[in-house]
Amino acid sequence: MSATLTASVLTAIAGEPAVMLESMPESWQRIAAGTWMTEPLVYTAMAQVFLAKNQEGHILFLERPDTAHLQVAYREGNGKLAWESVSHYGEAFLPAHYPDLQQIRQQVQSRAAQQSESVALVNVVSDLFEELGYDVPSTFYWTFLHPLQRENLFEVRSFRFSEQDLSVARQFDAILHGGYVSMLRRLIDSVSSRYGYFIEHGCGCENHLAKLKPCDSPFEYTIPPEARRKTLRAFLWSVMEEYLLFEQRSATRLVYADIITP
Repeated sequence: MSATLTASVLTAIAGEPAVMLESMPESWQRIAAGTWMTEPLVYTAMAQVFLAKNQEGHILFLERPDTAHLQVAYREGNGKLAWESVSHYGEAFLPAHYPDLQQIRQQVQSRAAQQSESVALVNVVSDLFEELGYDVPSTFYWTFLHPLQRENLFEVRSFRFSEQDLSVARQFDAILHGGYVSMLRRLIDSVSSRYGYFIEHGCGCENHLAKLKPCDSPFEYTIPPEARRKTLRAFLWSVMEEYLLFEQRSATRLVYADIITP
């Protein structure tokens, strides 16, 4: 199925427009029937609503009659990006796509340089998995493991302008931006601080890769039980939106230039 086809037949979920489940990517149909997540039906419903709103321009064209002439172009462009977003996260929530942390831990034991830092990073991600499990997409964990792919864990590279990172830029940048949901961000920092590090997203207009940075002392934070589900739902909505928007945002090498000449 493609987002460039005619507009989807919509249903309603909690009073909001939603794409019919049978018109969603097959991965979301598997998620809806699955048991590995805490709220598979809620997450699926959010994806259905996200796709409907972003394919149809629900707010833009409902509240601004002067934009009616843009609706066809909007559906073709934004609708395609929305379809790519829900398709990506449908796949990212399937259990087979999560990292094998035991295998990765064995691999870093043979790393010649920065072995202790690499082990610490795997420990951070392992602890995050213990906290969050399958309630965040697999790309959440892969994003924080990504520095292991570099010779220097502490190197900062631009997603958009690094040849090494272009293939993962969109998916990882979405996770880093979505991670600014405040309670989740505090949890991530708390877990990484146990091992003496913060995992940073240096934001020069959504362009920096995550890096490890030593921290002074650990601190403990747990998402309050009554806020956990809402926090993770907010994160899902944010990452779907960030994945969509990545293709619409411009970037400039001027952010990284040491010397700028006209």
